[in-house]
Amino acid sequence: MKNLILKFKFFYRLYQKVIRRKRSEYDFIRYIFNQTGKVNVLDLCCGDSYVLNFINNNIENYIGVDNNENYLKESKLKYSKFKFINSNIENINKIEELGLTNIDFIFLNGAIHHLNDNVVENLLNFLNKKYPNAKYLTIDPVIYNNKFLNKIMIDFDRGDFIRDISKYQKLMKKFDSLITDDFFIMSFKLIFHYKNIDLEKIYKNWKNSYIN
Repeated sequence: MKNLILKFKFFYRLYQKVIRRKRSEYDFIRYIFNQTGKVNVLDLCCGDSYVLNFINNNIENYIGVDNNENYLKESKLKYSKFKFINSNIENINKIEELGLTNIDFIFLNGAIHHLNDNVVENLLNFLNKKYPNAKYLTIDPVIYNNKFLNKIMIDFDRGDFIRDISKYQKLMKKFDSLITDDFFIMSFKLIFHYKNIDLEKIYKNWKNSYIN
């Protein structure tokens, strides 16, 4: 039932608003892109491309890839200048459009915890070969948040591969580093993997901007 409900944008966004506080990780994402200037973005498992509400002004070109046409249809209408591709992430090496565009920022928000280890490893191998100099940023929830309500919200998520920190570390070793932090109402812990970007410095500056 939850998979059926969350296939539709209205219910998915309602679900997100319930569990997120007003200052969500999207504020941090916007801050990151404010440091990059204009970039060509490949957004994998883009969903409804909600992130464009925060980073649109920092995008030169954008390709969103997802296998849910319900989400992509509205995005195509709202952001007609960008490209949206209906495809499974497992078939990324078969997407011809990717060979026609320069990509300098690869973004996976809430994607890795929907993918098994083999798919992730194949994906990273492809991306590292095709875009070795691109910036990478992935964001996913971490299991074992030590709070009963957190477990309920994670169980409601459609991702079948939500991992603990050590398993993410082992899987995402092709990325240079990681940051974990809480952005949700119930201390919902997220893990950030990144490459070719000084995320630690950006993160500290972002935190200080709220404190000051």
